[in-house]
Amino acid sequence: MSLDGITLAAIKNEFIDKLIGGRIDKIYQPKNELITIKIRQPGQNIKLLISADPQNPRIHISEENFDNPLRPPAFCMLLRKHIESGRIKSVTQPNFERILEITVQHKNNQGELEDKTLVVELMGRHSNIILLNEDKHILDSIKRITSQKSRYREILPGKKYVSPPEQGKHNPLTTNEDEFSKLLRNDFGEPIYRVIMNNYRGIGPLLATEIAYRANLNPQDNLSNFEEINKLKLEFFSLFEQIKNSQFEPTLILKDNNTFKNYSAVDLKQFNLCKKKYESISELMNFYFVESITRKKINKLTEKMTKVISDNKEKAHKKYRKVKGQLKGALNADKYQLKGELITANIYQLKKGDKKVKLNNYYDNNKEITISLDPQLSPAENAQKYFKKYEKSKKSVKYLKNESRKAKNEINYLKQLEVNIEQSTTLDELEEIYEELIQEAYIKKQRHNKNKKDNKLPPLKFKSSDGYDILVGRNNRQNDKLTKKIANNQDTWLHVKDIPGSHTIIRNHTGDKIPENTILEASQIAAFYSKGRNSSNVPVDYTSIKDVKKPKGAKPGMVYYENQTTLYVDPDEQIVNGLKIQD
Repeated sequence: MSLDGITLAAIKNEFIDKLIGGRIDKIYQPKNELITIKIRQPGQNIKLLISADPQNPRIHISEENFDNPLRPPAFCMLLRKHIESGRIKSVTQPNFERILEITVQHKNNQGELEDKTLVVELMGRHSNIILLNEDKHILDSIKRITSQKSRYREILPGKKYVSPPEQGKHNPLTTNEDEFSKLLRNDFGEPIYRVIMNNYRGIGPLLATEIAYRANLNPQDNLSNFEEINKLKLEFFSLFEQIKNSQFEPTLILKDNNTFKNYSAVDLKQFNLCKKKYESISELMNFYFVESITRKKINKLTEKMTKVISDNKEKAHKKYRKVKGQLKGALNADKYQLKGELITANIYQLKKGDKKVKLNNYYDNNKEITISLDPQLSPAENAQKYFKKYEKSKKSVKYLKNESRKAKNEINYLKQLEVNIEQSTTLDELEEIYEELIQEAYIKKQRHNKNKKDNKLPPLKFKSSDGYDILVGRNNRQNDKLTKKIANNQDTWLHVKDIPGSHTIIRNHTGDKIPENTILEASQIAAFYSKGRNSSNVPVDYTSIKDVKKPKGAKPGMVYYENQTTLYVDPDEQIVNGLKIQD
């Protein structure tokens, strides 16, 4: 959802309540289009976030943390010079537009107080953050706009600030009933929600639909009579009377599966019970945008890794098929030896220039066999040619078997990565898998990734009903660490049989026999964190950790094991969640 005028009105009211008189302590610019301002009030510090990102323009009090560049950008330095240590004097929303103006009182070089205005325009791809001097001339902006980009106005240092072009819409806070009726009368035949949006600024599709809903009208229907106008008028003025009186109800709109899809500064009756209320608009927006941006990152990362894995899996399958074909030919090397021997045994019957010969195979009841010859070679040279083919094929068998095994192992490894991605629920989990793909050279390492987090996630933790700790690897590298470093010789290791899945460990600090019920619960967990999650009767092998070995040079998480026992279980999410220890 794009920020509308009503949401910005709620933000303005919150800022007036919490920021006026506050001292600007620190200013940072962690990203190209993002500013954070630390404001000191008696007994508390407040962080203000301002973003001119065209996809997610926003302004609100925030709890988000960002990595700041070692060298502040020029616009950040300008803000520090002109408004750092200043006090916030006023916050206004001109004409109910998607603009906030924050006036800061600041001492100049002569020690005199001056007013500087930070103009925040939140208009999609036209969003901007602009600093003005006392005469409303531009000191600079986070995005400079030349006449080549905009014929209406330039946003450049030294230019007089000009507000964004008006769209001919009316201010819903200053309109009256006669004007409302007259405006809507001119739009008979247009969809109801669009009529409201087209005539009044600060109202987006969500709120326009809400007004129609409250009036018991279908927002998609065309406006057709005065009775409909009167119904809309009643709800319109009722809603904006609440807004004039600062009666906001920050609301998160939820989908049926409890994920969110939108937010609003007022209660939206059209969504019935599928919503969640917040104490403040900033609290709502902080949650909405953090979750929304995180979800976009998750989707983008998942899509990228899935494609990389899919492409490499196809390459590995192609290689496997090719090598298997070559191996099949190499395993028939004995036929070359046979042909060489038969030529040698009958060498005096042959002559140079023969293209083929029919000879009796004395290894197979003297059955006649046709052998192709090179007419450019003598019989002895043809025999040697077949013997050389035999030796070459024999030598290639070992190599091809090894290549076949490597291709098969890579396919299995990539399938395991697919399961890891599918079952990851957080951005941190996906980023660890992404790092694994970099280390395994499936993705090129980025040079500029200086702020990469070093803190690694711990394994998933469970407690069996008998009190035994159960650990599960979240990804292949964690599987390696769990099996080869964390586990001790008394622990039991579990894994689904013949399908991708996480390594699972039952910790055994005493060396006592592990109860059957704990093994069954651990098997449930191992099956749940595998490709067999949605299957039934899933086979799970368990064995002593001492019987689990990692081949030299094997991919992360790839092991072989022996002396196993197999259990068959039906994965049950309720049982697994009941045993899980929350991070």
